[in-house]
Amino acid sequence: MKTLLLTIVGVLLCGSLGAETKTIRDLVYAKVGDRELKLDLTRSSEFSGPLPCIVTVHGGGWLGGSRKSWEPIANDLASTGFVVANIEYRLAGEAKFPGAVLDCKAAIRWLRANAGKYGINPEKISGVGGSAGGHLIGMAATTVGNPDFQSKENHPEESDALSSIVIMGSGVDQVTRVLETKAKSIANCVIFFGAEYHENPEIYRQASPITHLSKSTPPILMLDGEKDKPGERYVDFRKKLDEFGVKNEFVMIPGAAHGEWANAKYRRAFVDAMVAFIRSSSPE
Repeated sequence: MKTLLLTIVGVLLCGSLGAETKTIRDLVYAKVGDRELKLDLTRSSEFSGPLPCIVTVHGGGWLGGSRKSWEPIANDLASTGFVVANIEYRLAGEAKFPGAVLDCKAAIRWLRANAGKYGINPEKISGVGGSAGGHLIGMAATTVGNPDFQSKENHPEESDALSSIVIMGSGVDQVTRVLETKAKSIANCVIFFGAEYHENPEIYRQASPITHLSKSTPPILMLDGEKDKPGERYVDFRKKLDEFGVKNEFVMIPGAAHGEWANAKYRRAFVDAMVAFIRSSSPE
């Protein structure tokens, strides 16, 4: 499948983002032991009927970060006609891999189980993540049906499949990523995966979305800032997506650096690219 190399040169792709939104905070979407995992649900009353949904996943190297940093993006997305589930997940200090991946998948299942209550179209749930959050949503999207990434708790009867995903500045091949470093070691990977690469190369392979790509992988948009090694992370990833015939696109946001998707200067361009791709990839 032919892929597209696109560059955002303006920020007026989706019209006004002025629709008023409302957020329901701290909804418990899963329990792991005594730990409650929460999300904030944002939507606009200007749009009626069951709406498509977007799960947003914050970054922070798996070690830190907060869903609060994504509230501006969640509000912007909701103002264009989506229900947005801005989720927290267990960080590496609390749960090793694949804990955070399982949390993302639990959030997707919760949204389907509660779709009627919150006016969500269960057939149109997409995911967006930045940096480590993009890695996590990439893992969630590519491991649907994989028994190594399934849970018997938190609405196991529901599907955790996604209609499409957007990853921003995200590692998709942890093996290549660590082997390209001089020390052959990345500190946050060691913490999250629980081992150095030479001690357990298989967990680095299993923790890479590129490992799990297939014909059933949903459409993927790779979205980078101009100052964030645009496209470099995804060369082999996109080749493999093409081999499987999976829709994929790359968009560069001029001037933006890593993590600036919530920066007011660039946020509109990032959001417009997300919305355009998700809408174009939604099932009829």
